[in-house]
Amino acid sequence: MNRILHIVVAAGSGRRFGAELPKQFHLIGERPALMLAVDAMRRFGCGGTVVTVLNPDYIGYWTEVCVSAGFDPGPIVAGGSTRWESVKNAVDAYGADADIITVHDGARPLVGRCVVEAVVAAVASGAKGAVPVVALSDSIRHVGADGSSKAVDRAAYVAVQTPQGFSGMEFRQAYGMPYSPAFTDDASVMEAAGYDVSLVEGSPINIKVTNPSDIAIAELLLRQCND
Repeated sequence: MNRILHIVVAAGSGRRFGAELPKQFHLIGERPALMLAVDAMRRFGCGGTVVTVLNPDYIGYWTEVCVSAGFDPGPIVAGGSTRWESVKNAVDAYGADADIITVHDGARPLVGRCVVEAVVAAVASGAKGAVPVVALSDSIRHVGADGSSKAVDRAAYVAVQTPQGFSGMEFRQAYGMPYSPAFTDDASVMEAAGYDVSLVEGSPINIKVTNPSDIAIAELLLRQCND
């Protein structure tokens, strides 16, 4: 049986969100977004261990929130100054013997069973990495260095979601490389190390809370899912 480690990354400071409290701690319905994300990975994660990565300044706050809600916070790792460093801290602390490692954004509170299980199944079947994606609905343009732009075929592109899943051995090797600003997500780290990633079907409901208006959208989607 594969040992699975699920890393939920929530170490951001929330500057882009424009609120005093980082976005992952804002309520979606009756629970914080991060609590919904952690709970989903526990329920749908095929029995894996779920580790949460937090900004050190918010570890005490989050622990108090969980205790007040009767929710087990589980293992917590202090994050770093970049997402890459935060993930590496979790891998170093808990991933030494993991066969499969997934990384999920704590600001994606509505991830469903089908997405999580598809990612895990792809890696368990031999993929070095698996990334959930959805088709683009908006027209897109390529912007050049001089500010000019031209239309491109959106059918040739997809939007990437999390959780992203990887073979534990190769993932640990990839995170042994020095940091690069080109590492925009964990799949880009794996590709830089020479490993291919497979695509699996994501979900339009699996949105990322980025702006305050996303809270209202997530609450509406959560009510629809619970109806």
